[in-house]
Formats: sequence, C-alpha cells, structure tokens
Amino acid sequence: MGFFRKLLALFGKKEAVPKTETNEEKKSFFLYIVKTPEIVTYFRREKGISRKDLELVLIDDGERPAYQVAQIAELLMKDLNVFYLLTDREEAFLELSEEAMEEYGLLLVLLPKETSRPPGNVVLDVEQWEKQLDIVSAVSYNTLTI
Repeated sequence: MGFFRKLLALFGKKEAVPKTETNEEKKSFFLYIVKTPEIVTYFRREKGISRKDLELVLIDDGERPAYQVAQIAELLMKDLNVFYLLTDREEAFLELSEEAMEEYGLLLVLLPKETSRPPGNVVLDVEQWEKQLDIVSAVSYNTLTI
C-alpha cells in the first residue's frame, strides 16, 4: 500500500511550466493566420471593393520566419487576381510566386519593402497586425481600421 502512495505522490506532482512571451506570441500569431481570409473579406466589403477589383498588399515581417508569411499568402491567394508582397527577402518567396501562377493563375508581385506607396487597395501589414487586432475568439474577432 505504501508503494502505491509513493507512486501516486510521485506522479501527482505537477511542475509549473513557465509561460514565455514567445509561446504566447506564436499562439496568437497562428490564431490570426486562420482568421486572415475573413479579416480581408470584411475590409473588402467595408471599403466597397468587389472581389474582382481587390488588389491586396501583404507587407512581410522580417522578424518572422518566411514560412509563416507564406502560410498567410497561401490562404489569401485563392480569391485574388493581383497580389503584392512587400519584402526584403524576395528569394524566400520566389517559389511561392511560381506556385501562385501555376495553381491559381495569380500574379504575385514581389516588391521591395521600402516602396513608399504600395499599388494595392487593401494593405495587410504583418508587422503591425498584432498591435491592432484584439484577441481572436472562436465566435468573432474585433476589427482594425485601414
């Protein structure tokens, strides 16, 4: 009987796992990735832009891995005719650009990040979005003004 108590006591101890900001940031970033098409649709409708006239600009965050920004781009490219990606790491998105043309017939234009006036009519800045959007819930999300 004493053996089982010791065993339960040993397995019953739970160590507190310290939460770091990076884990929370990653979690919130991935929540936003899933909601990105809904957010863009909302802003398109709010601005009165038809789907065929939408020219989306995605501004890359150089501090995030390129695959995360590529995930966002892949979610968005299904419904677009023209897609601009402002980035300083063009080589990381060349394959994505070719894939967009082959699979969707989408022209994915890679522009330098220093472009003063991006050519699109809706801009999604990955660097700034977590500062603008509130916590995403399962039911709805708050909006940011463009």
